[in-house]
Amino acid sequence: MLRSGKKLNWRNFSVILTFLLLITCKSIASQSSTEQAFSAFLSQAERLKDSDPKAALLLLNNHNAPLAELPLISQLNYFRIQSAAYADQALYSQSAAAAEQGLKLSRQMSNPSIFIAELAYTKGFSLESLGDFDGAIELYQNGLDVARSMRSQTLTARGLINIGAIFYLRKDYKQSLITLNEALSLAIDSADHALLGDVNSELGILYGYLGDDRQANNYFQQAYQHFKSAGKVNYALNSLHNVAINYANQERYEQAIAVYRTLESEIQANTSHEFIASIYRNLAWALLNQKDADKESAYRYIMLAGEYVKNVEQHFTQLQYLIEKAYVLEKIERYQEALANIEQAEMLLTGKDNDIYDTSAMNVLVLRAKLHYALGQYRQAYDVQSQYFSQAIAYRQARETSEIDELRLQYQSETAHRQKNILEKKQRLQDLTLQQITQDTQNRQTLIALLAIGLLILAWFLYRVVTGQRNLIRASRTDSLTGVLNRRRLLELGQKYCIQAVAQQRALSICLLNIDDFQQLKRQFGHSTADKTLKDIAQLGQSLMRAEDIFGRLSGEQFIVLLPNTGHDDVTEVARRLCASMMAKSWPTPAIAPLKIRVGVATHSPNNYSDFNSLLKMAEQNLSSVGQFTSGQGQHDD
Repeated sequence: MLRSGKKLNWRNFSVILTFLLLITCKSIASQSSTEQAFSAFLSQAERLKDSDPKAALLLLNNHNAPLAELPLISQLNYFRIQSAAYADQALYSQSAAAAEQGLKLSRQMSNPSIFIAELAYTKGFSLESLGDFDGAIELYQNGLDVARSMRSQTLTARGLINIGAIFYLRKDYKQSLITLNEALSLAIDSADHALLGDVNSELGILYGYLGDDRQANNYFQQAYQHFKSAGKVNYALNSLHNVAINYANQERYEQAIAVYRTLESEIQANTSHEFIASIYRNLAWALLNQKDADKESAYRYIMLAGEYVKNVEQHFTQLQYLIEKAYVLEKIERYQEALANIEQAEMLLTGKDNDIYDTSAMNVLVLRAKLHYALGQYRQAYDVQSQYFSQAIAYRQARETSEIDELRLQYQSETAHRQKNILEKKQRLQDLTLQQITQDTQNRQTLIALLAIGLLILAWFLYRVVTGQRNLIRASRTDSLTGVLNRRRLLELGQKYCIQAVAQQRALSICLLNIDDFQQLKRQFGHSTADKTLKDIAQLGQSLMRAEDIFGRLSGEQFIVLLPNTGHDDVTEVARRLCASMMAKSWPTPAIAPLKIRVGVATHSPNNYSDFNSLLKMAEQNLSSVGQFTSGQGQHDD
């Protein structure tokens, strides 16, 4: 049976074709509409990133549409904005992760995009902030290559700014100055306020390292004005923060505090925790070091900074906070707490992977020496101070070797207010200045050597003082004749042991030895023989004691034994041993055979004696309760 069929004619075909074209046009229109909406969405996020990066992140992270369905260039743009917003909030690990997603997508592109350079810069900055300088400079260089290939003057300048920052962090000030001046030239040509703000900010930091605080402050002020003009409020506040830091470096603490107060009033809900922590800890430092130190406020602000440091990823920020907190605690005489913070800082220092921490290590040594000295730990203070002297000399010599080149470059810098031909006109002046700088450097090295010698002499005197104090303490506790503990020290220890016995519910016993007719012996045989007898008794008694027992001379003819954790039966046995040993002793002069010694004991229990004096009185009352003996005659009466 054959199926019947309808013949497909031209009219039927045209109807079907029209229907397919309508579907295709609708799909294209829908896709175009989606791309336009997403482009508007990204534009909104871009605007928010400059004014409120926290709100920008909230907007981006709440985007529900699948990114994979969008064009590749739109996906790259999304991750570019997201990674930059994370970086502005000091969330560097998340920033690096977002930038890496964008860079992975870029490998699918047949032609390079300017977004690749921006993603590389953002990831590089995040790695730099986390202490990975090698990884950062590799990404900066990759981004700079892309920017130059795309002939983007703005992004080329940004790459140079980033690389220049790495150079000064590595103390290569010459290369940093050359690189940042090249970026400055490009920024001036572009008339981009945000770019000019960035390069002026970095030049300010560089000149701070070079010790030219006046020039550094000029750059920070210019950076502040450029960022304000660009509408980048958070960046402008960061420049103002650099101004305050520069004031503090010049010890102009009152001016620094005024700027920090302004910054404190500008803190918003979207301000990064890193920035807030930096404001509070630097404000604490300024309050502590101003002419009339406000220690209470300094402590309050350093503790407040600690609440924000907890959420900061930067290793260096956490290290600086611990050191500055220790300084504040040292000033308010909370030495043990300060020492605990220094120990935490030393743990962070062990994980360093570059030399940016050199001055932090020196600060830790200085503060540790001061704390040990304040706690009376003089030997530790001396050892740490000696370590500091050695490292300080090595560190200073390393800086001196490159200082001439660095200072020469101060006169080669091009700024926004100088023309390029100024350097050529002042070349002779620079050579003369260089000669003076060389002479000054040699003079400083001589001064450092003299200072080192002076410090070593001071350390030697400190050692002698510590040794003298130890000898003084020993002399104040020891009987000068017999070498055993004296009455003052015995009473101190007795009261201490008595308090411990009450607190720990343990027994404490004492054994009192009294030499009868000692004054008669002294008159009959002379002081020399009497003193020799006392020394022999002390030596014999000391040799019979346990490690935890205390034997000493209570008065002219009385000795005492303190026996912690010893009951009445045990102390009685100790007294009998003492008697037996002294009976068997060969005395220096046979004629002193009639020497008699009486022994009395007393035991403290939780309910019998209120203090050590009561216990001692009972032992005196109990003299002869254990027994007495006459030396050389074997006579012992119980």
